[in-house]
Amino acid sequence: MTPFDEIEEMALVVVNDYKLSKLYQQSLEAFQSKMDGLLIKSAMDFSTCKQSLVYDVEDRYFQSDLTQMERYILSCYFVVAWWEWQNNDAAQIALKLGLKNVFTYNSESQNFKEKQNVIDKLREEVSRKITEYQLQDIDNLDY
Repeated sequence: MTPFDEIEEMALVVVNDYKLSKLYQQSLEAFQSKMDGLLIKSAMDFSTCKQSLVYDVEDRYFQSDLTQMERYILSCYFVVAWWEWQNNDAAQIALKLGLKNVFTYNSESQNFKEKQNVIDKLREEVSRKITEYQLQDIDNLDY
């Protein structure tokens, strides 16, 4: 059994988000719900996991005892999911559509292109880790 919190904590080492901090301060339940949603999306992305990623959303755990590498890969996918969530922010969508004075923006660096570049680089890193993960057990891969 692998608790959701173990993987989410690994991801939060990388993610520093004022919206998540504020959500945590307002409601632990809402915070966990958001975090769990990002983690469940991550599990769906990790289709090459050798172990079952069946989970119990109510008790917040994966039924398998995931290896450290599997936990790390899930945490990487979590960071990608978090960046995608950031990239889909309504203010950024308005910016992309060229709508002026609808929202205020913190800085130009928060535009779609820059965030998409970060997402692409994170996906490349996850892809490298998955290759490393699969090579650990190359003799048992189906060819």
